[in-house]
Amino acid sequence: MRVVADRSAAPAAIRTDLGAIFVSLELSKSTWLITSLSPGSGEKISKHAVRGGDITGLLARFAQLQD
Repeated sequence: MRVVADRSAAPAAIRTDLGAIFVSLELSKSTWLITSLSPGSGEKISKHAVRGGDITGLLARFAQLQD
């Protein structure tokens, strides 16, 4: 007997039903690179840099992403 899987929706790289923001950090002494992927952004990764050690700048970026 042959079984066919239901594939009515195209697979997506990011699950938009989670309402999650995916963030990665690349930390060095001079620069911190912040990349993010948000639902509804067309699956485009955004990249921002802050000066290494700039916790205030990092938290400000997180706040912008949350909005």
